Amino acid sequence: MVSSAMEDYLAAIFRTLLVQEKATTSEVARRLKVSAASATQMFHKMASEGLVEYQEYSGVSLTDAGRRAAAAVVRRHRIAERFLTDVLGIPWEKVDEMADRLEHALPGEVVDSFEHLLGGATHCPHGWPIPTPDGEVAPMDAHLLATLPSGAEGVVQWVEEDDPELLQYLARHGLVPGAKVRVLSVNPVDDLMEVEVGGKTLPVGRRVSTAVAVRRIEAPAGDTEHGAGEAAS
Repeated sequence: MVSSAMEDYLAAIFRTLLVQEKATTSEVARRLKVSAASATQMFHKMASEGLVEYQEYSGVSLTDAGRRAAAAVVRRHRIAERFLTDVLGIPWEKVDEMADRLEHALPGEVVDSFEHLLGGATHCPHGWPIPTPDGEVAPMDAHLLATLPSGAEGVVQWVEEDDPELLQYLARHGLVPGAKVRVLSVNPVDDLMEVEVGGKTLPVGRRVSTAVAVRRIEAPAGDTEHGAGEAAS
């Protein structure tokens, strides 16, 4: 029996592995707002249940059983978020916390009904892919805004979802999934960027630039401003 606490850990590991090669103890603990010691203790317990493989100093990975369980939790969470925003009209900065509670309680048939009502939504309001019933996830072809050079253009794919104040700021300035962004300048001293979004110039600090992921728009052939070697992968 997978407990609610285990589901929280499985989901945190799953989300981490979508954007990083390894799920370290410190990163999972940060996501769940627990101590590293508490995370380590849970990893050992989950390993005994066959849900994860854990090696000290090397991080934690999901077994096949753990990945299926994790994908199911994340699927319930993200469909619940879509329902809360699209059907109930709740602002996107509030739905992550609400979905945290719903993801443990929603029966599968309710989740499937939500998905049908939503017309087969593929991504949550914050741009993250919704796992299929089989646990498959769409490719994450995006780079953090902070890594883009001056002149680069792209479309916002996803944003961090667990900071309500940040989400309010992003919505206010149009830095939302689907928005087109162009990097106007990058200050190499303090990493402050200027970007164009929605026809307006916006100064962007490190907190925002590392919370927004962008799919690069490939530069036209012969366009040396962007550099062929920096085109979107």
